[in-house]
Amino acid sequence: QAHSSVERAALIGGVKMKNVPSDGTFSVCGSALKQVLDEDKASGLIPFFFCATLGTTTCCSFDRLLEVGPICNKENVWMHIDAAYAGSAFICPEFRQFLNGVEFADSFNFNPHKWLLVNFDCSAMWVKKRLDLISAFKLEPLYLQHHHQESGLVTDYRHWQIPLGRRFRSLKLWFVLRMYGVTGLQQHIRKHVKLAHLFEHLVLQDERFEICAEVVLGLVCFRLKGSNKLNEALLKSIDQAKKIHLVPCYLREKFVLRFAVCSRTVESTHIKFAWQHISQLATDLLKTWEPNQHHQ
Repeated sequence: QAHSSVERAALIGGVKMKNVPSDGTFSVCGSALKQVLDEDKASGLIPFFFCATLGTTTCCSFDRLLEVGPICNKENVWMHIDAAYAGSAFICPEFRQFLNGVEFADSFNFNPHKWLLVNFDCSAMWVKKRLDLISAFKLEPLYLQHHHQESGLVTDYRHWQIPLGRRFRSLKLWFVLRMYGVTGLQQHIRKHVKLAHLFEHLVLQDERFEICAEVVLGLVCFRLKGSNKLNEALLKSIDQAKKIHLVPCYLREKFVLRFAVCSRTVESTHIKFAWQHISQLATDLLKTWEPNQHHQ
């Protein structure tokens, strides 16, 4: 369930990557992680990094930090938490139970540009021990040295990352925080979650459809009951109609449609319109779909 960027990072780093199987709720639990670590060590490999996800891209599932965190700490495995999407929701107290176990993490990342009303790109990363990054990236050529570099008064972020320079991304985040405040941002998140549950309710009222994963935040995974080809055809109809845009995924080899509530100006009327549109396209498709195709 981890984002494709994790695999890309492994390719860039030139290291082997192994997927840890998820459970019935698409979450990584402690026993699954321990089994993979034991297998790797038995094969002569040295596990050193594990990426836990809070709010996976495919279905917004949450890895079990209280189980995997102590294992990573015991095995001296760096645990990074990818909360790119769901991290914004943690400004609401009712969602912070998913953070239980965050104290075991070595680093934590979320993207305010995904759900916190900040324009692209803005990614906020926290690291437990910044010396771990600085010792890996620090270089001090004469032309970059300055009088304050050892004073502790200046943080040189060039030592924290691969690029030498960086843009001033924090300013736009500061403006959003000042404009909306904590209460305003909480209202924004809660509204989207409420609208996602409205869409879920509409799906559940139609016996032709099924919900494929628990709806926790602003993402609803659903599909027509039937074959993958049927759902691929439905998505093709949706794309060709150009009224709404959905992105699919695979869950347990099932082709699933993903309905994400993410616009700042979205209202319940938009959700109802989207569902009526999907429902009508499904009706039109099923009229022409052969029974033997439906069950393949």
